[in-house]
Amino acid sequence: MNGHAVNGGLSNGQQHDAAGQHNNNGVHAVCKFGKPMLAEFCFREKLVNCNHGAWGAVPRRIMKEQQRLNEQREQDPESFYRYVIDDIFDDTIRTVATFVGAKPENLLLLESATVAMNTVLKSITPKLSPGDKFLTDSHNFPAVRETLQYICNEESGLETITLEPPFPIESEDQIIKLFTDALDADKSIKVVVIDHITSCSGIKFPLERLIPECHKRGRLIIIDGAHAPGQLHLNLESLGADYYIGNLHKWLFTPRGTALLFTQPKHQSTLQPLVISYYQRSPKLRDRFTLMVTRDYNPIMCARFAIKFLNDIGGLDAVIEHNSTLLNWAADMLAEAWGTRVFPLPPTMRAPMMRLVQLPPSDKLKLDTYEDVRQFNKKIFDTATLHVFIASLHGCLWVRISSQVYNSKEDYYYVRDVIRQMLLE
Repeated sequence: MNGHAVNGGLSNGQQHDAAGQHNNNGVHAVCKFGKPMLAEFCFREKLVNCNHGAWGAVPRRIMKEQQRLNEQREQDPESFYRYVIDDIFDDTIRTVATFVGAKPENLLLLESATVAMNTVLKSITPKLSPGDKFLTDSHNFPAVRETLQYICNEESGLETITLEPPFPIESEDQIIKLFTDALDADKSIKVVVIDHITSCSGIKFPLERLIPECHKRGRLIIIDGAHAPGQLHLNLESLGADYYIGNLHKWLFTPRGTALLFTQPKHQSTLQPLVISYYQRSPKLRDRFTLMVTRDYNPIMCARFAIKFLNDIGGLDAVIEHNSTLLNWAADMLAEAWGTRVFPLPPTMRAPMMRLVQLPPSDKLKLDTYEDVRQFNKKIFDTATLHVFIASLHGCLWVRISSQVYNSKEDYYYVRDVIRQMLLE
């Protein structure tokens, strides 16, 4: 599925190589990764982006397809919404479903992973009773943490248990035992919420082992896979989670405002949208969620073009190989240059395209609050036109780096020198 050609419908005239040219047949040759790929994107001059995982980046040709859809809609809005959008949307769902190994009828395309997570949590909450609990861990995404806190209040009587993974993590077995011990010790835990890849730390949790353990104990499991599509091969049907959520803009080159929600058939009748509209009573899951009329669906419908772009530049296997090889080198280089360490993880639990490297100690750097960290990230950008992300974990400061097809070794040498200079100032 992933890494194989999927027809996304780019017109021949919009098939470009990394230098911005197309061949006579409209068939895209494999692009060279690294600096040549920068021509595919719209980055400002001198920007060095080593934090792709935060917001993603939309290639020029995908932006052109989005603009083409915008113009098609505005040429005749009524016809577009009444007669055209359904077929395009269904084609997009089929394309994304093939890419992530899902049946189209089990897949929704929504605005973001946060919207999808709120949708799931607020749909299952009415089925829970006071005293029931959610189980999660301390590396979950802040928006998920806030949603759980909102749901678990005195009025609902629901609670959240937050596990603290060991540091360092030495094996997958530690994580499996951490969760299964908690489930076995507290039968009031009804729902497990866990990341596929953690945003703050780049941990890839062993879901193929954890999901069956949850189901064996009769618990629902919701996967926050915000960072997974485009970074990992996925087969959501075989993975078996009750709900799986993923962003398409972070690593799959789709315009922002695009996410997927996979739902097992047995849960679909109770899954309700956050906003009630015309087709609320429809038995068809897609209708309840995707016929909100004037919502802008064009970013979502560009997902098929993004998958086409991924295949055009070599496919997911080639992208993973380039990005993970570059990232492993960069993380080791930075740790050696700074005299620190890479965030310790077993090889099977390392995200392919995100890694933490500990910052060197500095008496001048005091990052005690979130605002301190935000201001230091901004100072890095203002000083050097560089994007990385500084995180505080386990009493240490770390820089999170990402790798994408447009990155090259020079970018990480720049990270090395900029951070070292700023810590000396």
